[in-house]
Amino acid sequence: MKRSFLAFPAGLFLLLFTAACSASSGYGGANTVVSAPRAQAELTVLSIGTADSGGSMYPAGAAIADVINRRDSGIRVNVSASSGSAMNLEQIESGQLDLGLISADVANAALSSEERQDSGLRAVAAVYTSYSNWMAPSESGLTRVRDLAGKSAVVGPRDSTSALAAACALDAAGILARTELLNSSLGSGSQAVRDGEADAIHGFAGIPIPSLEELAGELPCRLLSYTPQELKSILAQNPAYFAAVIPAGTYPGQETDVPTFGVKCLLCADESLDEAIVYQITQILLESGEELSASFAPLAAMSEDDYLASDLIIPLHPGAEDCYRDAGLLPAAADSAP
Repeated sequence: MKRSFLAFPAGLFLLLFTAACSASSGYGGANTVVSAPRAQAELTVLSIGTADSGGSMYPAGAAIADVINRRDSGIRVNVSASSGSAMNLEQIESGQLDLGLISADVANAALSSEERQDSGLRAVAAVYTSYSNWMAPSESGLTRVRDLAGKSAVVGPRDSTSALAAACALDAAGILARTELLNSSLGSGSQAVRDGEADAIHGFAGIPIPSLEELAGELPCRLLSYTPQELKSILAQNPAYFAAVIPAGTYPGQETDVPTFGVKCLLCADESLDEAIVYQITQILLESGEELSASFAPLAAMSEDDYLASDLIIPLHPGAEDCYRDAGLLPAAADSAP
């Protein structure tokens, strides 16, 4: 694995790292099943951007594509691997992707920037929660995130959500400038930890993160902890982040709960994507929570009331908004008028 310091392109890093600390609001509601208002006459082929296979975006995107393909013969969704949220955002805006999984902090940072004030990026649904996971071999003696000062850590691909969250976390811990940050996929990064080429790894994804679960199954490992003050600082700086807990037993050998922070991962599209198609996709997601949960554990949140349509940070796609209103997840249009 090639080592490198975390070197975001200046414009994109400033966009994501500084603009992520802006205020916003979300939506609320309760999960119910609705009826589709359209019938597909022709096959509609769509693409969905995910991330590398070592994290949660790829299997989540694959599960979502699979359930849509099986439930609507008029829609075909193809899965596209990518470097993660930032790349998916750019490719949705450029028309290279129809749908993409984008972390709420990245989406909010983008839409809060002056450069993207006219962006058509819109949310379709929240699909799972990403948790900040720092993992190191038990024999390293590392126990807290702040212990990484003077150490090396794989933080995910360049410009990824994992890398952004790692920078925010290390900055809150006061050790960002003293930690060697390495860019790599989570799969390759886990192998680097196994081989002793990195001291720790950070993943910001749905739990358990596949590559970290495999790492902890092969090598005794420990999740590194934040201090309460560090978590308070992180949450105060970023409206997309919220307090979370990695439950005991999530990873092999993990005997206690680990307080951390999380963010919602959003299924996004450009506002120009056909409203009827987005309505149908949203309806399928509303009806398929248990099925999606069974196919990929982090998607279990999609079966919970008030998850898909709440706290989305960015505006809803009109087709999704109509579906949620019809399902009773949002107030009727007349009720929400000023």
